[in-house]
Amino acid sequence: MCAWQFSDSFDCYTALTDPTNGYWDVGVGGSAYAWATGRFAGSQALQSNTNAVYLAKTSGVNDAVHHLTCAFLQVAAISGTTLGMYLELFDGATAQCTVVFRSDGAILLVSGGPTGTTLATYTGAVLAINTWYAFEMEIVINNTTGRFRVRKNGNTVDDFDSGAVLNTRPGANSYANKLTLGRNATVSGQAIDDLYWRSDASSVPWAGDLRCYTRMPASDAAVQFSRAPAASVTTTPAGSSASITNGQARYTQFTAAYDGTISTITVSMQTASTSNMKCSMFASSGTQPTTLLGSATAVTNPTGVQTITFPTPITVVKGTQYWIGVANDATSGAFTSTATATGWLSFTAYASFPAANPGGSTSVAPTFSVTIGVTTNYGMVAEAQQDATTSYVYDSVVGHSDLYGIAAIASTPLTTYAVTTRAYMIKSDAGTRTAAVQLKSGATTVASPTLVLTTSNWQWAWRHDTTDPATGAAWTAAAVNLVQCGPLVVA
Repeated sequence: MCAWQFSDSFDCYTALTDPTNGYWDVGVGGSAYAWATGRFAGSQALQSNTNAVYLAKTSGVNDAVHHLTCAFLQVAAISGTTLGMYLELFDGATAQCTVVFRSDGAILLVSGGPTGTTLATYTGAVLAINTWYAFEMEIVINNTTGRFRVRKNGNTVDDFDSGAVLNTRPGANSYANKLTLGRNATVSGQAIDDLYWRSDASSVPWAGDLRCYTRMPASDAAVQFSRAPAASVTTTPAGSSASITNGQARYTQFTAAYDGTISTITVSMQTASTSNMKCSMFASSGTQPTTLLGSATAVTNPTGVQTITFPTPITVVKGTQYWIGVANDATSGAFTSTATATGWLSFTAYASFPAANPGGSTSVAPTFSVTIGVTTNYGMVAEAQQDATTSYVYDSVVGHSDLYGIAAIASTPLTTYAVTTRAYMIKSDAGTRTAAVQLKSGATTVASPTLVLTTSNWQWAWRHDTTDPATGAAWTAAAVNLVQCGPLVVA
């Protein structure tokens, strides 16, 4: 165990100010840094843009031994001696020492801030551009026996060891209690992912290549909150027009934004049509319509923004692609269409429509608006990066909570080291409102510290568990896959 542990995958953020809404203590917004593609599919990293202190976190624990684990990437050529991104340890306002990523691939430990006297140099730490390297770095704070050790890519022996001979304490105390992340000078495309800071008074165990697997809610376990929006609308962009021809069926693809059902859609008519029109929905092969899912009530003489009704609602799954097909029994009028949304055209007679797996070819796509009646709570809070009030769940009844199952870990790690549970919250009603995020493992439910919510700022509720609350023992991947999480109205 360590006295202090703090981590950030950077995966959940949208705005540059998101980390400092109750997670990091201090940060800088604007364009100081950017969110970039992380080292794993779907993950995010923090990429440097300007020379500034980006983020700061105070532990409140005066520890001598610190382990900083992160993944690092550089786009610029491995050359020169420019001091780029850094991780700086403080005792209060006093900079004790700083880990600096130099442009030639070396990692330096320097006294004080990022431009201080070099204490140790790990040459050749980064050997290639556009390549993620995982580093675990141990820094011992002491004026005579300070030390800097580094292990790369999960190695179980030191790749670099300065020896216990350094003065890593220009301040008065042999400890540090604050971490900052920033950049000293311009090195193009340096980025950090999966940052983990652990500290203790005397020793910190080596953990190896720590990787964050960000899992979003994937099912409703027990829900009491209301959800918004109650319906989601997906619209294909309007453009020019596509003539309606008897014997031709046109299809438009869309991806469901949420789990739910579709009862009505609208189609945009560029020119009114004197005809009967059928409409059906299909599954997708990824490039064309396949299985017939359901059909709407036929429409006579469609005009304007024409509403189409499915008497039996069609169930759709978030993130899944579908096709809408229409066919008319006369050559008359035109759809509003767009060449930017690739559609499908089949030569299917009106009497034969709908037909599964219609042969044909790509073509212009009619413009539809699809209304999805949302049927799950978890789908409102399962976005990869927070989307504020675009989708959310809400409640004001004291004691009400939601619990969601999470997506399973796709690639089981050798060791599950810790679980961080997070929720992004804001108040929208009058009066006082407090809330927390819960984690349930087995029959045991634990909660984050209670947040006092405001109407002006989103805040992160979070907790960090290095052991399974249900057993008190180390986490297993199987136990993580079975946990539930969700918001709680405290008062």
